[in-house]
Amino acid sequence: MDFSLFDNLFDAVLVIDENFKVVYANRSAKVLLQREDIEGRNCRGLFSICNSCPFGYVREEGEGVQVYDVETINSKHACWSMSPLYKEGRFVGALEVFRDVSNVVHCIVEAERQRTYKETILNSIVEAILVLDSEGNVIEHNKVASKMLCREEEDILLGKNIKELINLSLEELPPEGERSDIFVETPCGRQKASLLVSPMSSGFGYVVSLYVLNDVSVCELGEEETIITKSPVFQKVLDTVKTIADYDVNVLIEGETGTGKSLLAKYIHYLSPRRNGPFVKVNCAAIPESLLEAELFGYVKGAFTGAVKDKPGKVELAEGGTLFLDEIGDMPLPLQAKILHLVQEKEFERLGDTRTRRANLRIIASTNKNLKELIKRGEFREDLYYRLSVVKLHLPPLRERKEDIPILIKHLLEKYTRKYARRLKGFSAEAMRLLLSYHFPGNVRELENIVEHAVITCRGSLINVEDIQIEAETLQRDREEEKERIKRVLEQVGGNRSLAARMLGMHRTTLWRKLRELGIG
Repeated sequence: MDFSLFDNLFDAVLVIDENFKVVYANRSAKVLLQREDIEGRNCRGLFSICNSCPFGYVREEGEGVQVYDVETINSKHACWSMSPLYKEGRFVGALEVFRDVSNVVHCIVEAERQRTYKETILNSIVEAILVLDSEGNVIEHNKVASKMLCREEEDILLGKNIKELINLSLEELPPEGERSDIFVETPCGRQKASLLVSPMSSGFGYVVSLYVLNDVSVCELGEEETIITKSPVFQKVLDTVKTIADYDVNVLIEGETGTGKSLLAKYIHYLSPRRNGPFVKVNCAAIPESLLEAELFGYVKGAFTGAVKDKPGKVELAEGGTLFLDEIGDMPLPLQAKILHLVQEKEFERLGDTRTRRANLRIIASTNKNLKELIKRGEFREDLYYRLSVVKLHLPPLRERKEDIPILIKHLLEKYTRKYARRLKGFSAEAMRLLLSYHFPGNVRELENIVEHAVITCRGSLINVEDIQIEAETLQRDREEEKERIKRVLEQVGGNRSLAARMLGMHRTTLWRKLRELGIG
C-alpha cells in the first residue's frame, strides 16, 4: 500500500501491521516521538494506552477509537486515534493518527482542577445552594439541594425555574442579603427553611441558599450516648419510634454492624412507659451457645455442675422494663423455641426448675443478618420472626446518609477533646474530604474509632489526613470491588469497551484510564 500521501501532513501518522510492526511513519511522527528509526520496530510502548491496546477491538469491531489524552514515550500529551486498515476487504493493520496537545491538556487540566475545586466547595456547604441565571433558572446546584428539593430520584434541578422549586418567583424572593423564613416541599414533607439571596459579582444572576430549620434530630440518652442525625431516612425512623414507643409491642431493628441499633433500642425504652424500669441487653452472638439459655432464663441450685446457688437470668432482671436481644440472628435454633414461648405467653422457667414464672417486660430485638434468608435455610423460626417484628425498623448504613458525617464528626470531636483534654480546631478540608468519600464498612462505630484515634495522635492543632486511621486493606477492597464491577460489565458486553463505558456511566477515556490503573487487560 502507498502511504506517501501522509508524508507532509501536520498530524503524525503511523501504520501498524497485524504483528504490531510499524511499517510506515511520516515525518511528523518521527519528530513528535523523537524516533528516526521507528519503522520496522514493534509499536508497543510508544504510548501510555499500549497497556490496554485497543488494536483487538478495532480489528474485531471494525470501528475506530479516539482518545483525547495519551502520553507518548517521550512524555508528551497527544490526541490519538486508531482506525482499521483493509486491503481487498481483508484487515491488514491499523492507522494511528496523533497530534501534540500538551499545551491544550495543560489548559484542560487546569480548567478541570478549577471545576473540581468549585464543586468540592459547593458540596462541602451544609446548606442547599442554587445558582440562578438572570431569569431565575437553575444553572448549578450542590448535592444538598438535590436531596432537599428532588422529590423523586429521577428529578433534575438544572433548568428548572426557582418558582417550581420553592413557589416563589425571582421577583418574590426576599431582598438581597436578608434572611427570610419560608416553607418548602421536601421528600420528608413540608418543612420550614431559612432563605438567603445574594447577587453574583458578575451581575449575571443570583445565588440562593436554603437551610432547613431544626433539621438535626438530637436524642440524648445519658452517659454521653446520643443519637444525632439530619438524614431524612433516619429521621423517619425516629418519627416512627415516637409513634410506637407508648405501645407495648415487640420491635425488630435491622441494620449493619455499627449503625446504632443498641442506641435506638434504648431510645425506644426511654420514650416508653417502661422508662423507669431496667433496660437489659443480651448479646446473643457474644455468649457461647452452652451458656446462653442459663444467661437468659437463669437457673436453680444444682441445675448443672457449678450451679451452687439460684441465679436469676436476664429475663427476670428486665422485669418491668425492656429486654433487648441484640443480634437475635445468632441465637441457636433450639433456644428460639423458648424465646417464642416467652414472647407469646410472657412466661418462662429457670434452667433445672419446674416452676413457671411470669414475665412483665417488653422485647426489642436486633439483627445485622437477613432473617428471611435464614428462615429459608432453616436457621431461624418463621413464627418467631413474625412475633418479634410487629414493628420493624431499618437503620441505614452511614454511606447512605453522608449528610450525617459532618455533624457526627463535630459531636465526636467535642466528646473526645473533652475526654482527653485536647484543644483542637477540627479537621482539615483534605481530611474531611477523605472521610466524606470513605464508605465506612463499620458505620458510626468505625467513624467514632477514627475520630478518637485522631484526637489522641494528632500533634498539631488541626487533624490532617495523616492522623486518620483507615486500614489500607479497606481502601484496597474498594479498589478491588471497582475492578470486579468493570470486569463484570465488560463480560456482559463481550469486551466492547465503548458500550461498557456507557453502561458504567463514564467517558470512554475514563474507562481506558481505569483499565490501565486497575491492571485490567
